Amino acid sequence: MKIIIILFCLTSFSAFGETLKGNYELQNSKIEYLVKYLIKKADGESVSAKGKGICSEKKCEFLVAAPVKTFVSRDSNRDLKMLNTVKVEKNPMVSAMISTEKEVSNNILLANLEVDFAGVKKTYEKIPFEFKKTENGFEVNGKFDLMIDSHNVEKPSLLGVEIDNLVPIKIQANWISK
Repeated sequence: MKIIIILFCLTSFSAFGETLKGNYELQNSKIEYLVKYLIKKADGESVSAKGKGICSEKKCEFLVAAPVKTFVSRDSNRDLKMLNTVKVEKNPMVSAMISTEKEVSNNILLANLEVDFAGVKKTYEKIPFEFKKTENGFEVNGKFDLMIDSHNVEKPSLLGVEIDNLVPIKIQANWISK
């Protein structure tokens, strides 16, 4: 489930219109996830995503990836089960291709995320991200719901009850111009 979150790391966008041109690198990020059971919640995060991007006259495209093993919660046993569930040996990375047109409204940028989680790609369309310009680049914050069954992951269960299909992912990312 934690892997799902990485998707997200996935956040860099050309929301600054004319000023966002050239090459960018992910300086730092935090990807958080929340897994919900019937009577319990489990959360975790990764701060190990790497990414690069390029913005042209009309479009920005970014690639962000993180090792699945870097998604940790406060329960090492649960983390180990997650690694087995997503078959980390075959799928050691979670990645996202992010693309957006240079259209911003009220500091919100809409982006399409093609998330590769557990070896299965799914596109999440028109995900809103808040952005703000920084001295050397920009900061992006957003959230979306990762759909576990769309990535062919067998949902873990607690006391015979499977986790929710929707896993909220929260992303904070700082991009710098290169």
